[in-house]
This record gives sequence, structure tokens and C-alpha cells, in this order.
Amino acid sequence: MEGSSALEVDKQARVAVQPVIDWLMADARQYLHRTQLLFGQFCAELLGLGIPIDRATMHIRQLHPEFEARTLLWTSDAGGAVIHDRAHGIRNNALFLESPVKTVIIDEQTVRRRLSDPDCPLDYPIVADLKESGFTDYTIRPFFFAKQERMAISFATKAPEGFSDLCLAIFDALMPAFGACVELTETKRTGRLLLDTYVGSQAGGRVWSGDIRRGQGTEIEAAIWLCDLRSFSSLSSVLPRDHIIDLLNRYFDAICEPVEQEGGEVLKFIGDAALAIFRKDTPKASVNSAIVAAEEALKSLDVLNAALRDEKCPSWPLRCGISVHYGKMMYGNIGANNRLDFTVIGSDVNLVDRLQDLTREVDPPLVLSSCAANYTCRDSRRMGRFRFKGFAEEQDAYCLGCSVDAICPDEKPAARKAVSAG
Repeated sequence: MEGSSALEVDKQARVAVQPVIDWLMADARQYLHRTQLLFGQFCAELLGLGIPIDRATMHIRQLHPEFEARTLLWTSDAGGAVIHDRAHGIRNNALFLESPVKTVIIDEQTVRRRLSDPDCPLDYPIVADLKESGFTDYTIRPFFFAKQERMAISFATKAPEGFSDLCLAIFDALMPAFGACVELTETKRTGRLLLDTYVGSQAGGRVWSGDIRRGQGTEIEAAIWLCDLRSFSSLSSVLPRDHIIDLLNRYFDAICEPVEQEGGEVLKFIGDAALAIFRKDTPKASVNSAIVAAEEALKSLDVLNAALRDEKCPSWPLRCGISVHYGKMMYGNIGANNRLDFTVIGSDVNLVDRLQDLTREVDPPLVLSSCAANYTCRDSRRMGRFRFKGFAEEQDAYCLGCSVDAICPDEKPAARKAVSAG
């Protein structure tokens, strides 16, 4: 198609797409919270224009700790889009290297295959699969995010006539507006995802909803949970950096998954320690969820130790201690003008930290404050009264299923430290 005919088709396409562009700029706002809904409805709008699409895919890069890319697949039979996340390293995988997605994104070329043509080259696995499934035409084309970042979108049809020149021109005419909507949707999704990943889902939700002023917060009651790894300094001095990072990641996977399963939220990692809160309907439910999470975390650590078995490692097996308290704390924004942290602070947070010293002396290494012990439905044993730094009054501590009935401050080194501090 050359000269005036090509210009005429482009003109017709610009007129034809106006209803869909109007939809993208107005009614599509209701779908901007989920890309798959936006994509599915976009395909439905194309059908409304008379474009004979039976299958469409969209390929988007991701800013995600686990995934490098995301593929959305829409089919006319299903009527909606499904998501396939692609792990980091996908660009070195044959799935990508042998696909037309690479041709569009890396080689910067558009692909069109008239599958009904007997001489159509079956140069990609997907092209051969589509032809075998009865599709007659296939094209994959670029659309762009800001800074000309290339994404890819494909369309396939089973219509005997395939795609006309006008259909292809319509696809291209729609891409600027469609790309802007997809980028907005993905930016919102990525922003919320990164907030949830770095500050926790509950805190992330608070920040996303507008709790962003320094000092803004609220007083809450919750079970607070602190897990601290033992002898990490010894590990850091003998193991390579990459080994340490991998080990810490596996350790945090082991101890944090039970927290999430019990409805808790990991607020932050402090070196090799993890701080979490549990907010259920009642104090009793909060504390008991925290205790279950602690017990499951210790079991998970045993499983990890079995997988890591290395008797030459100076700190093998890995050991940790978990302390649990229930109390009041300020939950909100703390920090400098240009660097805030959404966290919890207060004397009750300090107490759960002070209890950590006592976890070294009991088995399992789980210590409760008197308040937490009061709310638990489990049998607990009083360890004694201890004076902690920063607390005017002595504090009771309790344990579950310990190998000793009590700890005398004069007999246990950690207990002596707890008594003498302050």
C-alpha cells in the first residue's frame, strides 16, 4: 500500500478509533486499578469496532522483586484476560529468545504473519501453534511507555479474510492512547506493590491512602513480635558477601511466611532481626496468632537448617530467639523531612526488644511478657522478675514448654545481664 492509498487508510483509521480513544480517556478510568480488566475491556471495544480478533496478548516489563515481565492473554472464548508472570532471567530463556516478543522489544521490528497463506513462514513456535489451531492472521506490534520504553501487543484472528490494512492501521492509531492508560495503571500497581513490599501491606495501605505527613499516626494496641538471629557477626566474618545475602534471604523467608499466614505484618528488618505486629479482633487472638507464628517460624528454621547442613560453618545450625508482648504503641510516620519510616514506637516496643536476652536461656527460645502471657490460652511458666534498661519497674517474663521451671538471675548469664542493665 503506497502513496495516497496509505494516507487514506490512515485517515480512515483515525476516524474509526475516535470512539475507543474517547472510551480510554473517560469510561476506562473504572478499569485503571487492574491492567487485566483494562486489557480485556479494550479487546471488547475492538470487537465493537468490527475488528475480528480472537486472541490478543500484551507483554510488559515489570519493576518487581520476583518478576521481570508480565504477559496478559485474552481470548474471545474466555472473554477476559489472564496473567502470566515471568521470573527474572526470562530474557535468557528460549521462551523469549525464540519469540516475536524479542523481535518487537529488542530488535525493534513489527511482525505480521498471514497464517492462511500456504507460503507463510513458520519462523516462530507461536506462529506454528496458531496456524495449527486454525488462526488465519497474526501480528505483534510495539506500544510505548514514557522515555520510549517498548512494550509489545499481539492480535490474532480466525476470520477467513484475516486482518485488513485498515485493521492494522487502527491498531497503530490506538497505541499512543492505549499505552498511556496501561502505563498509568501499571505505575499505580507498581507503586502500591513496592510500598507493600518495603513497608508492609497494612502500612503501605496507610501511606497509599494519604498518611504521609511526618508525625502523623495513631495509637494502636497489638501483639508485637521480634525475631533475632544469633551469632550473625560470626557468619559475616567467614562467609562471602553473596553467600550471606542468600542465607539471610532464606532465613527471612523461613521466619516471615508464618507471620503472614497468621495474619501478622512484618514492619521492618533491623539487620538480622524482624519486627512484626498482629492486630486481630481481640488481644487474646492477637497474642495467640503471634505465638503460633513464632512456633511455626522455629519449625521452618529447623527445616532450613537441615537443608543447609554444614558442620564446618561456625554458626551452624542457625538459631534465633523470638519475644512477644502485647501493648500500646504509636503507629505512623517517624523520621527526617526527606526520609520517613512508617513504623511503631513506644515503651512497649522497647520491652519486646529487652526480652530478647532471655530467649537464649529457654527451649524453645520463645519468651512472653506478663501481658502476653495473660492473654495466651497456652500453658506458660514464669521465669522470674527482671530489671531492664529504660524501665523503672521490674518486669515478669514467661516461657512456653521450657526445659527449666524458672531462671535464677544469679545462674543464667543473659538473665544477669537483664537484671544489671540500667
